[in-house]
Amino acid sequence: MDKRFKPLSAIEQMEERRALFDELAADPTLPVPAVIRKIRTTLRLTIAEYAKLCGVSARTLQDIERGESSPTLATADKLLKPVGMSVGAVIRKRP
Repeated sequence: MDKRFKPLSAIEQMEERRALFDELAADPTLPVPAVIRKIRTTLRLTIAEYAKLCGVSARTLQDIERGESSPTLATADKLLKPVGMSVGAVIRKRP
């Protein structure tokens, strides 16, 4: 956990995660870099910590968050898996 933050209790962590999922569900068109960064910062992890947790390099994660590179589906899946999410498609309904 990022040392700049006071640790959260288990209840506070669950509230933060629920709020995160609600926020992400409310805007399914949010770009992948923004989603990944939002997840990481909500979990209060540094780039190095989240990269290690996901099994990707810190440089790869940093480049994705900055929008300098696009993740493959496999990498995106690795980045979402620790929070129980998976890669999906957003289908826009036509009126």
